[in-house]
Amino acid sequence: MRNTITTALLLGSVAPAIAADFQLDYNAHLNMAFGQASTDEAELATHAHDPNDEFTLQGLEFNLSARYGEHLAGFVSYNTFLDERNKWDGEVEEAFLKILEIPGGFEFRGGRLLNRVTSQNTQHLHSWYFADANLITTRFLGDEGLISDSLELSYRLPFEHDSLISVAYGNAVAHGDHGHGHGHGEEEHHDEDEDHHDEDEDHGDEHEEHLEGEDALLQDEIISARLKGIYYHTDFQSLTYGLSYLTGKNGYKKRGHIVGTDLTYQWRENGLESGGKHLRATIEPIYRDFDYVSEDGDINGSANEWGLHTGIGWGFRELWELGLRYDYLQGVGEPIEHLQKRQRGTLALTRQYTVNDLLGGHVRLQYNRDWRDGMGHEDAVWLQLQFDLGTGNEVR
Repeated sequence: MRNTITTALLLGSVAPAIAADFQLDYNAHLNMAFGQASTDEAELATHAHDPNDEFTLQGLEFNLSARYGEHLAGFVSYNTFLDERNKWDGEVEEAFLKILEIPGGFEFRGGRLLNRVTSQNTQHLHSWYFADANLITTRFLGDEGLISDSLELSYRLPFEHDSLISVAYGNAVAHGDHGHGHGHGEEEHHDEDEDHHDEDEDHGDEHEEHLEGEDALLQDEIISARLKGIYYHTDFQSLTYGLSYLTGKNGYKKRGHIVGTDLTYQWRENGLESGGKHLRATIEPIYRDFDYVSEDGDINGSANEWGLHTGIGWGFRELWELGLRYDYLQGVGEPIEHLQKRQRGTLALTRQYTVNDLLGGHVRLQYNRDWRDGMGHEDAVWLQLQFDLGTGNEVR
């Protein structure tokens, strides 16, 4: 009896200390878009959460961030949405544990995570500057960016400004068939291929084989590395720089490599304080090369491609931002399909709003003009609504 009372008293004294060191924050974000394009809206979408119909529920995100003391943290993010067939889809985008302040300046993450590569891949839908993803993210990383089950080690460089180098190893998460981008066209293409194949068999003609461009994406044994730093010239001006590198096996079971760099300049009227006018300008070139081979081995070789993302955000008055964006993809020719040359220009007007400390969001009006090789130009207009509910900052 005495031991039971002693244990209860001990637990009663320790529990408040544990609770005092434990912090749990939640965030929820709802994104929806209304609009219309001069062609099938789904044909212009490249990311799983891009607007793909006259009404799109882009995502309903639920995020939990946990912190215990100074050294342990965790994060879970789940996103559910309507795909282009108006069917519910969803998945755990991130679920990782993080060890901070390891002696020597190291940090460790393990689990499912958005790899620290390029300027956009680590950004969830609610933090995008435009209603849709930039073109290089989906072309080079995948239709949901690069989400992987990985182990990651980071090191804070001993510079006067904040800088972090991260290296991760793991495998890309296999996503369901969301049918983005050329979804409908791809189905029609497969049907046509079957018809043509039958005709070729009937006439004894030789059938020319093509390879899917999506198989150029890295899938297994992926090593990703990124150097990122933020240099404050003054409290009002900063320069964020990044260098990304990836290598691994692609869908052809061959080796691929990606290298990219990004540079963002930002000026804030109020410096480190919130509010005021601001200017943000980003330039981001990216390049990849990959080997390919058909299943029967008759077609094999190597290909390369580069792309460019640029963007400007001008906060011309409190809570208002005018955004400009230009993206370019070089494209890959025969025998790789669905990696055509493409360009897109974007103009967006965003109005942030805050209801209280827990509730906020934005309203965004956006216009896109797309140029696709051999298809001329297409136009699209979107009205995006975002609602944010949350108690704290996410663990990243």
